Amino acid sequence: MATENTVRISLRLKTDVHDAVEKAAAENGVDPATFMQSVIERAIYPHLSDERRKELEMTEELFGRAQNFARKVHAEGRFDENFTLTVITDMMADPTTRRLYADLIGDEDILKNGLPKKSPLNMYLGWYIKNAINAEPLLDAKGKPRRAFVKNRPIQSYTLLKLN
Repeated sequence: MATENTVRISLRLKTDVHDAVEKAAAENGVDPATFMQSVIERAIYPHLSDERRKELEMTEELFGRAQNFARKVHAEGRFDENFTLTVITDMMADPTTRRLYADLIGDEDILKNGLPKKSPLNMYLGWYIKNAINAEPLLDAKGKPRRAFVKNRPIQSYTLLKLN
């Protein structure tokens, strides 16, 4: 599926390269597609506009912060099925992280809905948080991930989690 600012691509990898990508992605706490996107972005970095490079740097910093917050919350024994919301709440209580998030979504009001950059950013935040502690989605009786919906938070919904 392509969107206004993304294009879906397909590529073939040698089996050993694919295996190495999966290993490196796991070591970095991300899924393989996200890992490959990051590698490509770093490889073409000099060819991007200054504005896009700054956005990539800020995004990478936010995702790193998300993983650090997730590991800290987990180490404090605060894991439950609402882990994603707990981590996001802690992140937004930190002034530096809140500022970074506001800059990336393009609005001071981090509770505002309908901002074009917010939904994809939040989706990736959820993945980074989940993968930072090797959690997985809680599934319903039909095998689909269970979701929770919230109001007056930077996120509108999130996947409930369990530890692997």
